[in-house]
Amino acid sequence: MCYNVIPSDEGKEKMDLSEKKNMDVAYSINMGSWNSVFAVPSCVVDEHMKLAGAAQLKVLLYLLRHGGEKVTLDALSFAIGQKPSDTQDALDYWVNCGLLSEGSVHAKQKKPEPSAETPAGSAAPTDTIDIPEAGIKNALGLTEAKKAPVTREKIRYPFDECMKYVAEDEQLKNMLTAVEATLGKQLTHTEVTCFVTLVKWHGLPCTVMPMLVQYCRSIGKPSISYIEATGIGWAAEEIDNFEKAEKKISALTAKRRAWNTVRSALEIPERKATDSELKYCDLWINGQHIEVELVRHAYDKCINKNGKLSFAYMNGIIKRYYEQGITDVTSALKLDEQNREAMEARRLARNETQGKSGRQSEVYSETSATDDIEAILDAEWAKEMASSSGDYNYDD
Repeated sequence: MCYNVIPSDEGKEKMDLSEKKNMDVAYSINMGSWNSVFAVPSCVVDEHMKLAGAAQLKVLLYLLRHGGEKVTLDALSFAIGQKPSDTQDALDYWVNCGLLSEGSVHAKQKKPEPSAETPAGSAAPTDTIDIPEAGIKNALGLTEAKKAPVTREKIRYPFDECMKYVAEDEQLKNMLTAVEATLGKQLTHTEVTCFVTLVKWHGLPCTVMPMLVQYCRSIGKPSISYIEATGIGWAAEEIDNFEKAEKKISALTAKRRAWNTVRSALEIPERKATDSELKYCDLWINGQHIEVELVRHAYDKCINKNGKLSFAYMNGIIKRYYEQGITDVTSALKLDEQNREAMEARRLARNETQGKSGRQSEVYSETSATDDIEAILDAEWAKEMASSSGDYNYDD
């Protein structure tokens, strides 16, 4: 049985409204995250995926995403979770590759004049670059607030030239392989140019380079900027063989250990030591073999007298103990007691012979000996602080 239902006029009107509503709807594909995209040069994938590290890729992606915006180096470093020095090295990598424009970074380029200082068997780098501190940051629209630009000279061979040297020199190739093994990673373009320049321009031997890298890594400073600065310093000191490098590392390690020993005994918060602090700690612990408890004793005397820490003042106290053959706190306390007893004996003797006037002598005799010593220490302290205050050490 079949039923034919004829819609009423009201039903027809509802159907017409429904059809009209469906005709007015606009449909689109839900792109989600694809609505906001930015372009990445093909060469990044084709040529640099294997060579560039995570730091370089993070820097590039962030700058591509924020093209046209002004970002400080600190803000960029914070955004990608890196140290500013590592971020600067990553920027250098893309500039050397030509992917980022140098702009005002390399405002002046010139070939250095040949000199007697040029290591034998190596040509001078093809360009010497005067780089302002703001350098690459300005070229990329990055600004660093509250810091005046400081010019520094930075010399590195171009990457292509470095690879030519490596192809021709088996020692260079082996050195880079050893450095990679020490760092536990593949070297970037920037790192390769740094190590090759240290050898070919600054004259640091290939045999010394792995030792330099291992030392920097052992003290928790494996960044390329720290390795480069330390390597230049070693080259200037003519550390040109294995024995000299081993002696240098041993001395630096002993100096750092002495500082840490004293710092721990004096409960100084962990921080970088000044040159004078390292010098005194090295002298006391490694040179004079002073027991650390005696250093603490000198510290207590210094605080009681001055109310603050002074390594120069402490050195004056320790020096006087050492000149009398004392290197331990037990002997120092015994000497202090003998001095007090001798002072008391002199005071009593004067009181017996001078009567009432001896009361004035008592005050003088009790304080004069101490004041004389402290005056000497104060003079030495003032002289030391004037010549070496705030001089922080960077060769540790």
